[in-house]
Amino acid sequence: MKILKPLLIFSGIGLIGVALYRYYQKQVNFLKDIQYTIVGLKIVSLNKDNAVLDITQKIFNASNVEATASEVYLDVYLNNIKVGNINEVKDILIQPQKSTDVTYRFSFNPSIILTNVVNLITLSLAIKDLNIKVEGYVKVHSGFIYTTLPFSYNNNLKSILK
Repeated sequence: MKILKPLLIFSGIGLIGVALYRYYQKQVNFLKDIQYTIVGLKIVSLNKDNAVLDITQKIFNASNVEATASEVYLDVYLNNIKVGNINEVKDILIQPQKSTDVTYRFSFNPSIILTNVVNLITLSLAIKDLNIKVEGYVKVHSGFIYTTLPFSYNNNLKSILK
């Protein structure tokens, strides 16, 4: 009888732990149901030392869970050559079943591209377009659930400018 009470307590704690873990996984899966596309690209300034672009992204939350993105870190590649990164630390409210437009300011040194200009031009001429790849992560929270979601986007310049 003495062993039965601690066994029941540990079993109860175990069941509560499993239930919380399953709830957490379900909420994270809701947060992963976010779709995004690049809808705008605007050149703010361009000179030999610095290029500044505003990139507008449309985020659609297909789930019924409201979320807040608190940090976005993205590495930007042109034809597989890293040209810079975006690091936004601000709260972006993502409403359920709605679209949200977010603009990121991206600045980079054009000399990074110019040092690899032969590779970029050769590859761009070979495929007749400029490939854009963005990879990184987004820190998202909903209620008391906090998680980091991987971010990956691949497209080409022709599709974005249409």
